[in-house]
Amino acid sequence: MQVPSSRSAAALAALLFVGIAGGLLYFVSVGRRAESGLRITGRALPAATTTAAAPSPPTSAEKSSPGGEAPAEIAVHIAGAVMKPGVYRLKPGARNEDALKAAGGAKAQANLDAVNLAAKVEDGAQLYFPTKEEQPGGAVDSASSGVGSFGKGASNPSSPASAAAGGKFTTPGQGTININSAGEADLQRLPGIGPATAARILAHRKQNGPFTAPEQLTDVSGIGEKKLAAMLPFVRVK
Repeated sequence: MQVPSSRSAAALAALLFVGIAGGLLYFVSVGRRAESGLRITGRALPAATTTAAAPSPPTSAEKSSPGGEAPAEIAVHIAGAVMKPGVYRLKPGARNEDALKAAGGAKAQANLDAVNLAAKVEDGAQLYFPTKEEQPGGAVDSASSGVGSFGKGASNPSSPASAAAGGKFTTPGQGTININSAGEADLQRLPGIGPATAARILAHRKQNGPFTAPEQLTDVSGIGEKKLAAMLPFVRVK
């Protein structure tokens, strides 16, 4: 067997190296041509937003829903010996003193002892400030909200006699009587109510509980629709 010379072996190795190198260069050039032929389209997606939206404030309807918040204001009719009579809107929990200030204060002839200034204002009520001529004495119906409710020329009805003598209501706006807390003397200030009917009102109230509406007075013996109509401008249940 003929053994190749060292020169032949070196030439063979050089030829093999050139072949391998040429093959590598070929595959690299083919890969680059293929890569250059690609077109990348589209764009990167924006990063996901994880911040939660702020809750929207409650609407006015939600605030006034049943079982929700208390009303924002109350209305009261302020009349009598005040500087600026009229209907005023106050904050819930306001006192009669606050109502008086809202109406510009009292006139010089006003009898402030006739009104409980510390009592809370009732929504939808009339707050009447009588003059000293209309009512020389203190407030009637001390168990009520303290609304002054004496007509012109009326005496202080601290007794049934004085109430029957000249303390009757005659003109709407003179004041009102709380039929759930008034005594027999105060009830007699209502048109058409005398001692006997006043006593029946008290008995009905004791037996059946407080009135929930002025119209329930017709349940009392001796009070019909005609008498009720005359009493309604001067009657309240709270």
